[in-house]
Amino acid sequence: MTTRHPAAPERGVRLIASDSNASAAGIVCTAVSPRLTEWVPELLTKLRPRSQRTVRRHATTENPFRASAAILSTTLPEWNTTTDTWGDDTAEAVSYTHAIATLALTYAEEDVESLSAYHRRRYTDLTDTVESVGTGRGPVNGDLGALAKGPVALHRELDDHPQTLTLFLDGETWTDLTDRRTGVRALAAIAVLADGFDVRVVASPALQRELTRRYPAWSEIHLGLTGDRDRSHRDHRRTPSQPAAADDTHSAWAALNGLASTPGKRRLLGNLDTEQERSYRDLEEDHAIDIETGTVSRYVLDLEDRGLVTVDRRGQHNTVSLSERGDTAVSQCLDANDELIHPNQRQLDARLTDTPHDATSTVSPRREGQPGTTPTGIDEWIAATGDPDGDADYVQWLTGPEESPETQSIHRRFTVPAHETGITLVDDQPAPFDDGRVTYLSHHAETALVVSQWGGPLVTLGRLAAALLSDKALSKILTPSRVGRDFTAIHDGVTDRDPGRTLRRGHQVGWFSEDETTYTAWRQRVETVRDTQLARLAALTDSDDTAARSELFEALHGLVASATHLYHAAGIDLTATIRLPDTDAVARNPTRLENLCEFLSKTVPKQSVYGIHSGYRMLFEERPAKLCRRLPYDVEPNTQLDLTMSWVLAGPTITALHDEITTTLEQELTTVREAIADGTEDAPTLAIPVRDATTYPAIRRVLEEAAMTHDVQWTPRERQRLVRRCLRSFGPSDTHGACPYDVVVSLQRALNESPNPTPAAVERAAATLPPERFRPDLTPTATKLYAALLRADTPIGRSELLDRADISASSYDRRLSDVRELDRVRPVQIDGHRRWTTTATLTSRTPPVTAWLPPNRGTTIPLVTHRDPLPPTGQQHPIETKRGRHHPQPTLRITTPNGATPHTTYPMNLRHECPQSHRTDKYPPDSRDTHANETMAATAYPTTAVATSHQQPQRSLTRTNQ
Repeated sequence: MTTRHPAAPERGVRLIASDSNASAAGIVCTAVSPRLTEWVPELLTKLRPRSQRTVRRHATTENPFRASAAILSTTLPEWNTTTDTWGDDTAEAVSYTHAIATLALTYAEEDVESLSAYHRRRYTDLTDTVESVGTGRGPVNGDLGALAKGPVALHRELDDHPQTLTLFLDGETWTDLTDRRTGVRALAAIAVLADGFDVRVVASPALQRELTRRYPAWSEIHLGLTGDRDRSHRDHRRTPSQPAAADDTHSAWAALNGLASTPGKRRLLGNLDTEQERSYRDLEEDHAIDIETGTVSRYVLDLEDRGLVTVDRRGQHNTVSLSERGDTAVSQCLDANDELIHPNQRQLDARLTDTPHDATSTVSPRREGQPGTTPTGIDEWIAATGDPDGDADYVQWLTGPEESPETQSIHRRFTVPAHETGITLVDDQPAPFDDGRVTYLSHHAETALVVSQWGGPLVTLGRLAAALLSDKALSKILTPSRVGRDFTAIHDGVTDRDPGRTLRRGHQVGWFSEDETTYTAWRQRVETVRDTQLARLAALTDSDDTAARSELFEALHGLVASATHLYHAAGIDLTATIRLPDTDAVARNPTRLENLCEFLSKTVPKQSVYGIHSGYRMLFEERPAKLCRRLPYDVEPNTQLDLTMSWVLAGPTITALHDEITTTLEQELTTVREAIADGTEDAPTLAIPVRDATTYPAIRRVLEEAAMTHDVQWTPRERQRLVRRCLRSFGPSDTHGACPYDVVVSLQRALNESPNPTPAAVERAAATLPPERFRPDLTPTATKLYAALLRADTPIGRSELLDRADISASSYDRRLSDVRELDRVRPVQIDGHRRWTTTATLTSRTPPVTAWLPPNRGTTIPLVTHRDPLPPTGQQHPIETKRGRHHPQPTLRITTPNGATPHTTYPMNLRHECPQSHRTDKYPPDSRDTHANETMAATAYPTTAVATSHQQPQRSLTRTNQ
């Protein structure tokens, strides 16, 4: 029989058999009971000589204070911060480090009995500090966090090899323990020690069974009693795409045992995730958790004991996140209201679905391309707001159906088309909200999004204020960790002035007096103001009291501006999307149109900023009292104001209101303060461009941003083909652009399938959109047929097309001719039967040149096609293009075919043989792919049509294209 050698020291917890050779290694503590005050001081006493040697080995000076300061810079880098206050754990850890350094450098070589009475008392006090840290009986009654930040951090950071600690558990005291919380705290202390030491737990077989029964999660994680090793591994995370195994689900359900009667712990668990660590102070301010301040640490400790959360105690503030088991527990065992639901019940609910047949005896698996597999439209899902008078919230998080893209993809759908400055117009077909009072909120990384439905100027302003300063926003976005307890974290903590004064006098944040410079006080004040103004809004929505409504307008403008400036100071990019489902009703009614334009002209300029200064106060404010309460500023030459929030208007034909919005804005921006207008005061300029997000340059910008974000290596040719294909896929027949929302969703879905999707793959992903959003130039039946072909992996015939497209045979016969004329559709013969498929690239089936041009409104005008960057000699008549640049009139350049002389003339077929459903008269088809020798100028629009000199002048619409 071979001799088993002791295991090498390794940080962590391991179970050692009582007859093992390693059972008495290192520092030994016997009769370890569940009451940590009975054995932790003894352990620290035995550890003190080792700690003193570690300090002497790393000290570069004999001065204890300087030596301890150097050690703290390694073990606790945030200890000397000037931007926040210490917690009890940090304060006690600092006291411990000062004490152990003084003992090591001042009293290590001294005989205590020979010291003076003063030094004997000091020696005793220092020793007591060292040996009571983290027990609750130290200098400031610190908890286990002090133990983690003090001796554990010291040896973790400074010891090359971990010290072995052997703990003999007292079976009798552990078995007879009646208060389980006492045992939980002792086991948590062992886990904390394992971060810096090799902790070996010695327990009898009977005690092992008792620990497994009473503390199953801790025993499995740290002792490996159900695993294949004698210790646990950390930092194993499951990606969202990896489903939880059955064993993982059952162990997660077991870890939730006893939480049915503690909803606060379930709410705490449900508001954590694996990707983002949250500090205790953020959890204390989270309204969705709603537990007392002193309860958070106790609840976290219990959840950590169950293996559901991971606690990081190394920083200045403890942070907590879901463990792998906790992630499984939340996704499989908690419902949307954080109520317990058995995983078997969840699986059963998923299986209890209606059969896809009228007769329940006929059951077949759902196949690719059937109607049931088409993802629920994101826009339709968002429109289903629920009833706020019932159980729905007025402010809701922006999420989608289970089969839709993840929440971050939905967030990007709305934020990518928006420009950082100005107003963006998106032609879309948004479904009206079931209840227009609902506003959506979303937050990812450093961006936040508000989605609201237009309800008139006053109501919309109130909805924005309600969302930006909602309990959800204050609990998850404007948190104490982001802005600081005293707002010291604004502008990344780099300000030349007091943070409170910067916000009050610079950003002009309202309701922020010197008494509200702490986060808690400010939040209480702003919540009161918010609720008061929303109550006034409810009372004045239908009121004719002009004076009262005017006062409310002023208050809500100040509230929204204060909120956006605070978001800006916290480093969060804001986007507000205003949906107008019935744009035509606004455009046809002069009063409604004036209200919309005036709302934008009065609201958007107030969201301007110059560094730390309010742009509106710099340019427009005329009240002397307000002007006196500003910080001094210097204006750099040729600088402009920024906006604290980007604006997006989405609705059918909203781009048609471009000129009206621009005109109203221009009028408002010219009414600056007299001192600015006459040059007495210097101020930067404010430009608020109004951009059309549906144009060729705008779609190209969306593609470029996707390529940059996902590191996609598209060639310039592929990018051009992608833009054209997007314009063809999402462009209504009566417009010259495409909805950028559909472009973003299609790109996201294509990127989920491949890191470098081809144009054909993007169109295939676009085919998964609802039929009304893909190829709106086709009839609905033709769109379904084409989408079914794109999603098919192999050629398919008539019967399978009927099944996949979910259409009738008569509809198929009527619309097949429309589909087979499309550039990518081709028939093939398989076993003597005709099948239909799509090619990866477009064919040479090219419409005539006139089909590439915009509609001429029924007027026959001679046109010249611009396909060559250089004009022929003698043509010098300049024209003004949409981009405002002057180019000479171009002519058509045709490549000479092989075998012909340069002087050979070929006729051009001007007949349009494609059916009306395949008209592409708003963009050029991708026919250039088959003509490698053809050249084209690199302009914003691939083909530009201009009238000859005898054309009647038309009204020019000047707009800023993306």
